[in-house]
Amino acid sequence: MSRRLRPTRAASILGIVFHRRAGVLGALVIGWIGVGCTILAACGLDVSGLENVDASAATDATLVDARMDVVGDAPLGPDGAGSESSTAEAGAADAGDASQDAQAADARIDACGTVEICNDGIDNDCNGLVDCADPQCQEGGWDCTPAVPSGWSLVAYDRGGRPSCATGWGSSASLVEGPVVGGTSCTCSCGPMLSNPCDDGTAALSLGQNACGCAQVQSVPLVSDGGCNPIGAPIGQPCGPWGDSLVKPIGLGASPAPVACADDPQRPTITYGAQGESCTAQESAGAGCPSGGGCLPGPAPAVACIEAVGIQSCPTGFTQQYTVYTPSNVIDQRQCGSCGCTATPTGCSGATVTLYDDPGCTQNAVTLAADGKCDPLHGDPTDAGWFVYAATLGASACSGAATTGLDGGLLLRAPETICCP
Repeated sequence: MSRRLRPTRAASILGIVFHRRAGVLGALVIGWIGVGCTILAACGLDVSGLENVDASAATDATLVDARMDVVGDAPLGPDGAGSESSTAEAGAADAGDASQDAQAADARIDACGTVEICNDGIDNDCNGLVDCADPQCQEGGWDCTPAVPSGWSLVAYDRGGRPSCATGWGSSASLVEGPVVGGTSCTCSCGPMLSNPCDDGTAALSLGQNACGCAQVQSVPLVSDGGCNPIGAPIGQPCGPWGDSLVKPIGLGASPAPVACADDPQRPTITYGAQGESCTAQESAGAGCPSGGGCLPGPAPAVACIEAVGIQSCPTGFTQQYTVYTPSNVIDQRQCGSCGCTATPTGCSGATVTLYDDPGCTQNAVTLAADGKCDPLHGDPTDAGWFVYAATLGASACSGAATTGLDGGLLLRAPETICCP
């Protein structure tokens, strides 16, 4: 049977304490015995009974450095226990660690809000659900958009109309799909007459003191195009006080030619497969979407889609393809034929000649009746150098063909492709 070591006074002097703890190697015991025996012998102490210590009795003998406590490495006191100051310091350290842990927990609690911000990628209300994964965002109308492949951009597309873009979406663009022309001929209508033969020709002016007989102003030609025209010669001073005038009007002739009217043919209406709009996202996208897309306000009635320049095949996962154009990129190059619109003159009425002192026909107006008779003159035409001839044409209504031909087609520029899930 192994002997249980008990500390002796000599051992205490050496500062060696034996603790009854298991697990220390027998080699440590043997090493101590060799050294201890030498010291004891030198001190005159009895070493009998130590040389037979059973080193295998590790469960009953644990050798620990007498300077350190087993737990916490705190220095031992004189009685083998930890010193009071060391124990207090260890307790304070443990309390400090606990306080720091509590403060960290409190900070985590204080950082949690009651409202989830749906586009910042943070679990604001600390329920383990970020942005679109959080019921608050779902109930607030936020939704996951498709993941956008390289070369494409995210848009909200409404094929059926052009309402205002949803909240969080803006920069709208009107779009059309599938323009189609609705016929092969134009419908004719006629505009106003293009000329007035009643004021387009030559009249004759005579001025006088008595019976229009002033010699220097006799039968002066007035060549009119319906605008402000020069008289062609100065009138000058009369042979006496101005008294009367005579203007021979512009005539239509015995068989007046038809008067051309403006053609106003109407091209067939262009129809479209759809007329809608797209809106780009104004909000930054949040997280919480398993598809890899972003969390954005729902674009209803539009749908979150992707868009690219040109006519493209849709990427995997996008089943609806639309080729779209802005309305300004649908160029109507169709041309209508002539409708042949004309009117037949029936006479002229209310003809007058107004004389002016300036080439703009604004100063010192003197108006004369253009009826071929010698009429009283009111005003002073001495300095007149320009005139305006005016008359009203009587004519039949303008008319032409009912329809006319149609050539050409539509030019479609800058197509884009929109693909929707």
